[in-house]
Amino acid sequence: MYNEGQKSAFIAATYSEARRGEIAGLFELFAPYEETWGRDLVQQPIDKLQPAFDKIAETLSTSKAKALLSALKKYREWYLAENPGIISAGVLLLKLNIEGRLRSSMVASPRHLRMILDEVFDSPEKESQDCINRALLWLAFAGVPRNQATLVTVDEVDFENMQIHHGGKDYEIYTGGLKELRKLCALDYLMYIHNNPYYENKRPRIQGNQLLRGFGETSIDIQSICTEMSRRFSQTDWALSYESVLACGLFYEKYELERIGKEVSFVEETEQRLSEMTESSESVINGNRYSIRARYQRKYRQWKSLYNLAEED
Repeated sequence: MYNEGQKSAFIAATYSEARRGEIAGLFELFAPYEETWGRDLVQQPIDKLQPAFDKIAETLSTSKAKALLSALKKYREWYLAENPGIISAGVLLLKLNIEGRLRSSMVASPRHLRMILDEVFDSPEKESQDCINRALLWLAFAGVPRNQATLVTVDEVDFENMQIHHGGKDYEIYTGGLKELRKLCALDYLMYIHNNPYYENKRPRIQGNQLLRGFGETSIDIQSICTEMSRRFSQTDWALSYESVLACGLFYEKYELERIGKEVSFVEETEQRLSEMTESSESVINGNRYSIRARYQRKYRQWKSLYNLAEED
């Protein structure tokens, strides 16, 4: 860390032993900038601090970015008490661009999802393994739970009724994802795409009838697919995940109901979440029932506000 003595003293005085390593790691991210400036971050004006903070925050989860911002403001307060008169107001003016981070991880509609997939992945016509990534996110948007996605079989995909019948439930097939779903239902190979076109070739898919069969593995691992998908998104301005697309698909479904005058409720989703809680007392479940439902409602309002579909309450 730059100015390590000061920062280490602050961390020791402010944070529990369990968190000191985490906070030191966050301060370490600022060290290259401080070394370039030749001064501690608390002495820098906002026009120097904000761009550096923005670049660092882009590499962090929202919770980590919030933790960094909180630590910087606490550090400034502590530093001011120790070194009055040689400090800037820059840290006080720092802001975390929550809206921008949310926008990069959310989708507004099936059309929006299709646009992002076309930007990040190979087109379905190339018949590459990117059909797997694309189809996976269409399953997420339709509402298929993450732990069920790789279990969906080809014979459960019903193009006539535009539904996937899986686990006793029906999930909508959106027209934006038809091409990749049709490819995965029909193909017994996928193209291996290489920078050198002479190396491109057809590779047999894993044996079986699971929709998300790729090549090169003896089984389908949802974590491996999601990790590769995350790597691809990290090279773009997008940060979609299975969970974020699943939530957006739910909000889109609720918004479509709201548009035709139906009441929006998250009762079913709340009860589903509660059913996943095992060995919990009735009082704990009842307390969580309210908080889970309130969280759904808050995130739904936030999603609508983000896309100007409604004013934030």
